[in-house]
Amino acid sequence: MIVTVTLNPSIDRTLRIADLQRGGVNRAELVRVDAAGKGVNVSRALAAYGADTHAVMVGAELGSEWMSEQLSAQGIAHSIVMAQGVTRSNLTLIEADGTMTKLNEPGVSMTPEILAAVEGALDSLSLHNKTVVFAGRLNPGDAEDTYARLVQHAKSRGARVVLDASGAPLAAAVRPNGPDLIKPNQHELGGLVGRELTTVADAIDSAREVIAKGVGAVLCSLGKDGAIYVTPDEVVHVEPVHPVVGTPVGAGDILLAIFLAGGANVDALPSAVQWSAASVALPGTAIPTHQQASAVEVVVHQNINMNRELVEVA
Repeated sequence: MIVTVTLNPSIDRTLRIADLQRGGVNRAELVRVDAAGKGVNVSRALAAYGADTHAVMVGAELGSEWMSEQLSAQGIAHSIVMAQGVTRSNLTLIEADGTMTKLNEPGVSMTPEILAAVEGALDSLSLHNKTVVFAGRLNPGDAEDTYARLVQHAKSRGARVVLDASGAPLAAAVRPNGPDLIKPNQHELGGLVGRELTTVADAIDSAREVIAKGVGAVLCSLGKDGAIYVTPDEVVHVEPVHPVVGTPVGAGDILLAIFLAGGANVDALPSAVQWSAASVALPGTAIPTHQQASAVEVVVHQNINMNRELVEVA
């Protein structure tokens, strides 16, 4: 089983509009609402793939019941750690030319009591030999060592631990006996090593640098350039043959989910890139079907072009 933990879940609303008029009335041509947050997205993709998953999330008083109903409707087992407040909403506006504007609300702040309750929820699932995914941004003011604490808690219970975070909370967890796998994007990986990544070689070298600090492996999403998976002994780069045009919201979460469902090894990356790329063409954080994913052609680079420049990731 793959357990996901979302400390900052959200109700994601996606609106398609012709052209954003600031100060005027904008009418939506399409509206989609999803239960989301990075860990929730991972569980949704795992369920769509057919993998066994359990989602643990911090639920605010207002909105958590709706989130629970959505997960139940998708057949996703879940546990909710209740907190005061309102479940945050994220609004994504997509214009006809592909321009995307995001408005993200703050979520519930992590108190010691909430974190202890999250640890208790994890312990109730008997984590030995399970994979635990901690995913999502923290709120400003939350302790930077929040994920470092949770990673060590899960590892002490015999779990294989995956972390998809960013900034200082990610950096704090990168240390000896750190996560077994991290999944940054190009900019997040660059932030870990303190430099901009402009080539494939930059990304691979940075991943190796992070591994040397105590992380087991690195799965790095590179936007239109696909993804790389780096371990102490292996490197693989996979990308779509034809770039997919659309909205990349949630694509990294789907990449991680299918990679884990496929065994979390070099052989799992092609399918993961297929699913991730297929999701870009869908509205909001919709999850593709097996048929939609299999229609995406990918290439596994046997001889990696280290000097290749990376496309800028927004």
